[in-house]
Parts: sequence; structure tokens; C-alpha cells
Amino acid sequence: MLNIGIIIIISLILISKNVILLNEETLILLCFVVFCWISFTKLKDSFNKDFLDQTNKIENDFKESFDLILTSLNTNLQWQNIFTTSATNLNLLKSYLKKLNKKITERLPLVHSQSVQKIYLKRLSFTQILEQQTGKIIILLLMKKMEKIAILKHFYVTTINLTSFQCNYKIMLREYIEII
Repeated sequence: MLNIGIIIIISLILISKNVILLNEETLILLCFVVFCWISFTKLKDSFNKDFLDQTNKIENDFKESFDLILTSLNTNLQWQNIFTTSATNLNLLKSYLKKLNKKITERLPLVHSQSVQKIYLKRLSFTQILEQQTGKIIILLLMKKMEKIAILKHFYVTTINLTSFQCNYKIMLREYIEII
């Protein structure tokens, strides 16, 4: 590099010949240049280390972002594959559901008629049981009525001795026997 002594001698010669004017700005410039040169010579190792650390950090950030981009692209491709298979599966499901719906609509009248038949069969059996019970009740009521009529007729014939009652009694008794 340049020797400091040579630089100082050349500077003094230029100042003495009035090539370089020595004023405040020049002195500030000179001080700044000296400061920069001293700081560069003394701090170049730490600057170099700091710059290397920053380049390593930037390089690592680029690698991480590249890895993230790769993983996101891989997951995106996987999702695209999943979506294409799910679209195919949904189309298959659509066709299966159409077939199922068609079969159900074909069998719906049969199922409906079977359920209606079951309901009417239950109602008819209930109606038949109801008719049987009603018939028994009517027979019992008629028997009670006939018993009361017979008791009244017997009372009229035995207690009240009227010949018209006796004749009516015999006629009505025959009619009741024929009905039974």
C-alpha cells in the first residue's frame, strides 16, 4: 500500500506550492479522508466479518424461501391430485345416486301400496272384530228384552187373567220362536 510518509511529503509540497489551498473545507476533507482510511485499515476485518454474516443470512433466507416454495408447490400438486380424484369420485357418486333414485322411484308405488294394504288389513281386521263384538252385544240385548217380555207376558197371563192376553201371548210366543 502507500506509505504514510510519502503521502505527507507530497501533501506538504503541494501545499507549499499553493496547489492545495489550506482552508477549513480542505482541512475537514483531509480529516474525513484520514478518518475513513484509518477506520478502513483498522476495521476492515470486522466489516468483512459483518458482510460475510449478512451474505450468509441472505443466502439462508433465499434457501428457506426456496424450500418453502418447493413445499408449497408440492402440496399444491397433491391438492390438485386430490381434487381431480375427488371430482372423479363425485361423478361416480352422482351416477350411483341417480341409479338409487331411479330404483327408489320405481319401487315407491309398490312400497306405498304395501303400506296401504297393511293399514287397510289392520282396519278390516279391527272392523271384523268390532262387528263380532257388536253382534254379541246385540244378541245379549235382544235376549234381555225377550226375557223381560216373557216375564211381562207371564205376569199378564198368570196374574191378570184376560183371555186376549192369553191369545196374544201364544201368538207372540210363536213369532219369537220363529225369529230365534
